Amino acid sequence: MYMENLTWDEFNEIKKKIDTVILPIGSVEAHGKHLPLGTDVFAPVEIAKRVEAKLREKGKEILIAPPIWYGHSFVLDVFPGTINVKADTLRRYVRDVMAEFAEEGFRKIILLNGHGGNYYPLVEAAEEVARRYNVEVWLINWWIDFREDILSICSSQGHAGEDETSVILAIKPELVKMEKAEGEKRTSKVRKIRKDIALELFPNGVNDDPRGATKEKGEAILEVISKKIARFILED
Repeated sequence: MYMENLTWDEFNEIKKKIDTVILPIGSVEAHGKHLPLGTDVFAPVEIAKRVEAKLREKGKEILIAPPIWYGHSFVLDVFPGTINVKADTLRRYVRDVMAEFAEEGFRKIILLNGHGGNYYPLVEAAEEVARRYNVEVWLINWWIDFREDILSICSSQGHAGEDETSVILAIKPELVKMEKAEGEKRTSKVRKIRKDIALELFPNGVNDDPRGATKEKGEAILEVISKKIARFILED
């Protein structure tokens, strides 16, 4: 059930029956020359949609909130199209959104995150809200928390790599330009923080080889992740 499609009085009635809301969060940023800037939002939004459908089959309803599009993307900000917001700005913004859901009476808020740079701001926001309200916050980073499942499907993982590219091929194939897909895995022995570090570690906005990506792999990833998240919610 999508919140943005409801009137206020419909929402007021629905919140009496539903205690869980999923808030997709991503980033608008470079994902190589082959993936769209909205990749980090498209993925969690699709996963939320599939989770909601699986739960509905089991007789449980949840609310899907409108996504938060802009995230903290200091590293990729060197590339055109990356819209970076400061970590503290994101923390305070997400904190306030969650606080509003808590005030509305929701008791479980699931932050379904699609972007690595958001991780620490989201943890801090969740801690603030959990301290103040009688609410439980789940932070799910789909590519991290289900890494073993993903690597049983793909040969590698990485920013704009085989796993992400496969997922977008499954969601929005018309936006993927596989003829421009190229990249390699690069690492650093220590965490380097420099305004142009992406040119070293993310050449062309990629950190992996995306050429092995397929729609079928993407469907498999989306299925296993949504199935597990739905099960976690039902078993909680």
